[in-house]
Amino acid sequence: MKNLLLSLLSFLFISFSIAQDKKDVSKDLKLKSVKAVDYLHKNIKLDEKQKSIFMNEFAEYAFNMAKAISKSNEKGVDAKGSKGVHQYMLRFSAKRDKLAKACLKKKQVKLYDEYVRHIHPFTLEVRKPKKRN
Repeated sequence: MKNLLLSLLSFLFISFSIAQDKKDVSKDLKLKSVKAVDYLHKNIKLDEKQKSIFMNEFAEYAFNMAKAISKSNEKGVDAKGSKGVHQYMLRFSAKRDKLAKACLKKKQVKLYDEYVRHIHPFTLEVRKPKKRN
């Protein structure tokens, strides 16, 4: 009886610790999407209307990516190594870029193309630009 109780408690402890290791992907992506839009707002000099469009598009992108990553995790596949998630990422980012560029001026489109490369497509983290020699 003692062994059964100990094994049950250890199983519960392990399962809870594993569940806590898996972060809430959607919450993390939403927070990072706001940081990404702020980064673009600062560098591209967006007006308020453009910023709201960017907020909507990046929030939708984050939601779609979180859904794709969670589906791949349910299947037991690593999200970053999954070919399907890469295809979703390309499709979602093309849609986001198309709608975001529609509200920008020509100069801003060039800047957007440059600065969007600093944003990681899976995690939406803003990376430091690489120095070119």
